[in-house]
Amino acid sequence: MLVHGVTSSSRTWWRVGAALAERGYRVLAVDLRGHGASPRTEAGLSIADLAADVAETVGADPSGSPRPAVELLVGHSLGALVALQLVSVDPGFARRLVLEDPPGSSSIDWAGLAAGIEADTRRAATDPAGLRRDLEAANPTWPPGETERRVADLADCDGQAIAAALRAGVPFDLTALLAAASLPTLLLLAEEALGSNLTGLDRKAAIEALPNGSARVLPAGHSVHREALGPWLAALDAWVAAEA
Repeated sequence: MLVHGVTSSSRTWWRVGAALAERGYRVLAVDLRGHGASPRTEAGLSIADLAADVAETVGADPSGSPRPAVELLVGHSLGALVALQLVSVDPGFARRLVLEDPPGSSSIDWAGLAAGIEADTRRAATDPAGLRRDLEAANPTWPPGETERRVADLADCDGQAIAAALRAGVPFDLTALLAAASLPTLLLLAEEALGSNLTGLDRKAAIEALPNGSARVLPAGHSVHREALGPWLAALDAWVAAEA
């Protein structure tokens, strides 16, 4: 199961999903509330609300049998917090957990992020071609097709509601969530100099909090799976093999 970050959608996993399917997984990528094809919303954007939505998406077996655990739960950024919340509420939800560059509470300018989301989503609606050109210039390592998907994600998400939720505060304790995650966990981090959302003391505390996991820093910015898919998959393969 793949859980995207803020202002993104299931589209972001288009290459990751295919690669995991080649490895034998049956892949489900969700759209969080207010994102992608999920309903627009004025409320319910807390991490707990989003985690409850994902749990409902998986649902129960129609036969009444217990739901099998998700073999590999992957979350990027906000999606990493949602994944951690899922396994904190239901420790049996997943067997393995992959967290890609989760945010640190003091590593991000939350007001600036909210303003940027409003500007980007507005521009995705009014000037998608210009936004695409700027994204291509700013992200020369992205593969063909990535910028089109990014612009579509921004056009689809409820930018105003998401920005309002960020300004109101998104309370979370990443260290506590990590410490409570007893399942095998792989923490894939971006380089701080390239734009990681987990920096300084937040990063140190997160790595030290892992009770049953390992951390890898990959040569990319915050969206590691977009910028460094090869190293991302290599790190995952090595970790899964070691856990087998």
